[in-house]
Amino acid sequence: MSGWEIFHIWLIAFFTLALFSFLYKDNPIYKIAEHIFAGLTAGYQVGLIWDTVILQKLWDPMIAGQWWLFVPGVLGILMFARFWSKYSWMSRVSLACVMGVTGGVFLTTQLHGLVLPQMQSTMIARTETVAGDVDAFDYNLSEFQVVEGARPDTVLFQLTDTVSEITPIPETQEHGGLNIESGSAAASKKWVDRTGDNRLLLSAIFRDSTELGIGEDYEVSFSIREHENANRKTTVLDKASVVSDGVVLTGLGQGRYKIEYAFDPGVSQALGDYDLQFEVNRKSTMFLLSIIVVVGVLSTLIYFYFSHEHVGILGATARVGIWFIMISFGAHFGYTVMGRVSLLIGRVQFLVEDWIGTFLQIWDFLISLLS
Repeated sequence: MSGWEIFHIWLIAFFTLALFSFLYKDNPIYKIAEHIFAGLTAGYQVGLIWDTVILQKLWDPMIAGQWWLFVPGVLGILMFARFWSKYSWMSRVSLACVMGVTGGVFLTTQLHGLVLPQMQSTMIARTETVAGDVDAFDYNLSEFQVVEGARPDTVLFQLTDTVSEITPIPETQEHGGLNIESGSAAASKKWVDRTGDNRLLLSAIFRDSTELGIGEDYEVSFSIREHENANRKTTVLDKASVVSDGVVLTGLGQGRYKIEYAFDPGVSQALGDYDLQFEVNRKSTMFLLSIIVVVGVLSTLIYFYFSHEHVGILGATARVGIWFIMISFGAHFGYTVMGRVSLLIGRVQFLVEDWIGTFLQIWDFLISLLS
């Protein structure tokens, strides 16, 4: 470590300890460090604004031909009229433009960034994945083939194997006992005419040793990739819920289930052989969390409803809103304190590791001079 680096560390340590000295009492050393910090910050901000705003955003573009920028430049100059009481009224024009533009920008950003997402989170139930399993392409023997039809505008799907035997994954606690046993691609006949009403029926058989709880459901995903192809590009065909997307769930007994989904590959599917992959996830709707969110939002809004006296049911709901507000304030306060404590830890770590570490180097330097 060079002498300049040691001086730099000692300078940082001095200002750190000088600011910490306020914990004892207000003193001249603290005031010196405070004034230096405020002065450096103000000077840095002035230089930053001069370079990034006045020069880059105003002066240079005007020189380049964007002459209309003199309008915001004049409005900016009018802000300094507040230093003279006779002309201070002129600064109101600039302030009105700033307030109007800022209000319009913040209205849209806050609406799309906070209000609408909060409304969506309140109205849509939250879900989480409880367990899931997927059969690898290497274990899936089911495949179908896209071939040319009798007419140029007809594409046919030829099933080369109607049953897929997949190596079962052992039931583990991590997966909650959910594992896929087999999958298949089937149709009403061997040749499926794209121009007709036939669809390729994809199905998967899986086992789940844990029964579905309240608010839980299965979600299935089917994927394909080109068979025996060097690139082997994987395409997600579809994701569907057994509740709303036409997926049929059939119980086979002893914790075994079969999922069937009518899939339409479409005329855009390239000719060739394709492997299938099945994925099953067990989803859970977090009813308790959703109810807490709904109650918290409604009771907080009612607390700020001042057009009616808070008595009766309205008053009780408003008191519930106060609890949610206080919990939110407490969480924000705790988060702020945690951030400040992390800064303190960083400063103490610097003093212990970097600053005190220089003492040994200074000692070695003095020994070398004396010797």
